[in-house]
Amino acid sequence: MDTKNIVLFGKSGAGQSSVINLMAGEQRAFTSLDMGRCTMHWSKYAIRFGGHNYNVFDTIGLNEPALGMEEYLKTILNARNLIMELDNKGGIDLLLFCVRAGRLSATMKDNYRLFYEWLCEKKVPIILVLTGLERETEMEDWWTRNKHTMDKLQIVVDDHVCITAANNLDGRHQVLYEQSRKLIRSLVKKHTCDRLEGEWKAGDGWLKRFVRSLKELLLGDPMKKKDIVTVLTTRCGVPREAAQTLATYVRDDSRQ
Repeated sequence: MDTKNIVLFGKSGAGQSSVINLMAGEQRAFTSLDMGRCTMHWSKYAIRFGGHNYNVFDTIGLNEPALGMEEYLKTILNARNLIMELDNKGGIDLLLFCVRAGRLSATMKDNYRLFYEWLCEKKVPIILVLTGLERETEMEDWWTRNKHTMDKLQIVVDDHVCITAANNLDGRHQVLYEQSRKLIRSLVKKHTCDRLEGEWKAGDGWLKRFVRSLKELLLGDPMKKKDIVTVLTTRCGVPREAAQTLATYVRDDSRQ
């Protein structure tokens, strides 16, 4: 049976783990404080609902407005590893952009650009998942009031869903939780299993294009190739040959 690959991303604290548990219908993911600044680190969860199988790759996005050189290099490395993993498993079918309602910031746009525009080159359908709406009378009302903010941030998505991913609440809140499960499952199916287009794969030249785009978030002077290799091998644990290849991409791109 065909398994769809979903990448779930957002700033730490946006509720990604709770969203996975909501979709799965059981406790599968746990929040890890240690992942707070490990950009592009991911955990994979195999879940099934509605007769379909999904691999959900839960990732951590940017938590600061800009990257330093060391974080920049780690992001390149982890992005490369994630893309290789997904390419080997059939590509990417869907992006879920998780945002806690009321916490809109410039970093939100940086994460959107990192994953949708640069990592997936605007070629993967994306759903905005707005969490923390259990206090709304009608959860969708939040979108009606705040859509203009998304427009100002130039965040364009294929679909959105307003939900609560907070479980074990009483009365009306639990009703909203079950409603949220139906809503997000329905949208996931619509944009994966019901789509005519196939999944996206990186292809040749992806890494160079990604490095060029990601440099827009980098502050500070470019490092020499020797310095880049040192950071990748000693601090990131990258094999020297791979580190030299990545360093060449970074160095050559900085000259353009």
